[in-house]
Formats: sequence, structure tokens, C-alpha cells
Amino acid sequence: MEVSLFLAKLLGVYLLIIAADMLFRKSELEKAVKDFASSKGLLLLSGSSSLFVGLAIIFAHPVYAKSWQGVVTLLGYLLVVRGVMRFAFPSAIQKKLSSMFHKRYWIIFFVFLIVGFYLTYMGFTSSRY
Repeated sequence: MEVSLFLAKLLGVYLLIIAADMLFRKSELEKAVKDFASSKGLLLLSGSSSLFVGLAIIFAHPVYAKSWQGVVTLLGYLLVVRGVMRFAFPSAIQKKLSSMFHKRYWIIFFVFLIVGFYLTYMGFTSSRY
């Protein structure tokens, strides 16, 4: 339970910070994603980071439940998939990342906001025992 609470707090607050940044700096973030997508080196580095963090979450938190704890594990798996995709298909990711981010900007924002609030709430209000 300690690991679940820690990861819920960490991921929840992280997603809320990213959502706040997305809310206030839309045009800057779209430009940054476009610049980011143009560099295969950055894609590989971010893929490596995503893969590492995702595997750490999966190994430390193998909870497969229909609850907030399952959401934490699911985020770990999504990070692994993102990391592998960036390693295996950097050219395809380069072509689609910027336009996909622009087209789905508000969907991404609301998903980050909702999941961030949910995990933050559960992480800070759930009992440790």
C-alpha cells in the first residue's frame, strides 16, 4: 500500500502540473513539441526514460485491480508502450507527434487533469492500512 500511495501522489501531482502548464502555455508547448519531434536523439532519450520509469512502476507495483491502484499500474504499462514505440519507430513518431498533439491538445489536457485529480485525491486521502 505504501508504494501505491507514493506512486498515486507522485503521478497525480505530476499530471496536475503538466495540465496546468498545458492550460496556460498552449502555443509555447505546441512549438516545443514540434521542435522535440524533429530530433530523433530526443525521441530516443525520452523513449529510454519512459521505458525505465514504466518498468520501475510495473515491477514495484504489479496491482491489477479495477481501482485507483490499477490506474497506477496501467500508467506504468502506457509508459513502457510509449518508450518502446519511440525506440522501435522513431521516424513514424516524428511524422505524427506534432500534428497529433495539436489535434488532440484539449483531450490530452482533460485526461491529464482528470487522472491527475483522481490519483492525487486517492493518494492523499486513502488510508495507509
